[in-house]
Amino acid sequence: RLSFIRHCRNLDMTLDEIRTLLRFKDHPEADCGGVNDLLDEHIGHVSQRIRELRLLERQLKALRARCTAVDDTADHCGILNELSRPDVLPVRRPDVAQGPHHVPGSHGRQPRAAAR
Repeated sequence: RLSFIRHCRNLDMTLDEIRTLLRFKDHPEADCGGVNDLLDEHIGHVSQRIRELRLLERQLKALRARCTAVDDTADHCGILNELSRPDVLPVRRPDVAQGPHHVPGSHGRQPRAAAR
């Protein structure tokens, strides 16, 4: 049972998701359609997080490109100046959990290892 839970956690499943899967595991006669639905939803959250991370990467690369001189002083730093502009706001990720099957870390949540 602990091995099962560990495998689920390694796949970034929430405790609620794991509890649901354990209920199915404890009732082997139950239809496993709910297991498929849960996993499909989890995959959707992971896919969304991947899209968000790709956007974040593009934003960071664009910000990094603002630095044109390695030996310049901080008051001329393109990165610091860009981050200081009030009119430039990065695209934000949704920070609100999207239901009981939400993937931890998928929308800016603290990673498991750091939460312990």
